[in-house]
Amino acid sequence: SLNIGGSERQVVSLAKSMANLGAEVHIAVTKSGGQLEHELNGTKNVFLHTITTGNNLVEKFKYLTQLRTLIKSTEFNAVYGFLPTPNLALLIALTIRNRPVIAWGVRSSGLDLTQYGSKVKWTMLLEKLLSKFADKIITNSKAAFQEYRKAGYPYSKLRHVPNAIDTERFKPHPKARNSIRNQLAISVEAPLIGLFARIHPMKDHTTFLHAAKLLVDVNPDVRFICAGGVHDEHSNLAIALKSSANKLGLDSHILWLGARKDPERLMGACDITTLTSDNGEGFPNAVAESMACGVPCVVTDIGDASNIVADFSEVVPPNNPQALTTAWKSALDKSVIEGSHKSIQMRQSIIDRFTSSVIAKKNLDILLK
Repeated sequence: SLNIGGSERQVVSLAKSMANLGAEVHIAVTKSGGQLEHELNGTKNVFLHTITTGNNLVEKFKYLTQLRTLIKSTEFNAVYGFLPTPNLALLIALTIRNRPVIAWGVRSSGLDLTQYGSKVKWTMLLEKLLSKFADKIITNSKAAFQEYRKAGYPYSKLRHVPNAIDTERFKPHPKARNSIRNQLAISVEAPLIGLFARIHPMKDHTTFLHAAKLLVDVNPDVRFICAGGVHDEHSNLAIALKSSANKLGLDSHILWLGARKDPERLMGACDITTLTSDNGEGFPNAVAESMACGVPCVVTDIGDASNIVADFSEVVPPNNPQALTTAWKSALDKSVIEGSHKSIQMRQSIIDRFTSSVIAKKNLDILLK
């Protein structure tokens, strides 16, 4: 779907940027009505298709048949999958004469498969076994590139292109600090830390909560916002996390905002943001988006997070609440001292490396050669 999520936002961003460069882009989803679909409204040369699927073999066969028909009838130059299951589905294009280039997208690295069911494990095993049939395999992180190379994926087919950041959308929002804080009943003077991540075990909200407790103990004025959706399969985790926050005495310090359509404004209201993931991250969008807004992000050393923040913020080991708390305190102090000058430099570093038009061009160069 095009519900709110990191990979989903990349699909939307790349589609718009590729279309602006003159490409005709088609997006196929299995669930229509996603919250991000409205961002494509009125975008010239971007087309949305819904291909229904289901759980039984007959419905899956119909899905593959519909996908094959779409690929054949539209005569694409290339088809590009995001995540393992769509990657595997695109192999149906091998049955078409004069077929398009088949490109697989790799959006994660260092995934802890114990956090997933057998379906995910089998899908990833199949992806590795059948990777020789893909023409291009595009990783969004250097970490994934090295991981997949060592895992035995065809080296000659591997490419690395980082995620695209919409720097026109994610930019400093000076008015957001007051307006968002007023909406959320947070003092303009209170230190505010934002976590922008869906509720999922890999995001390690547990470490976040314990670090928050440590910081609140020494600075009772600090406040936190958590923005991110919850899939049905993790609804119990969401309940458990909120219960833990209350037991830690953080109920008046943390606001759980759920999925939001205005992360750029929320980031603008924060003094710093953070990434607390302990596995699975490739290129964590929220880190670069925060920096594009001029807001430093304290990260765990997962995926390409340390490469993204460069020298602009602290990097800490995963699963270490004390190290995280210390880094937050340091970042909050520096944000007061260094101010707008650092924010400008930080934003420029994102523009130079990850602007949507530049990343779209790199993807098109790989897909069409």
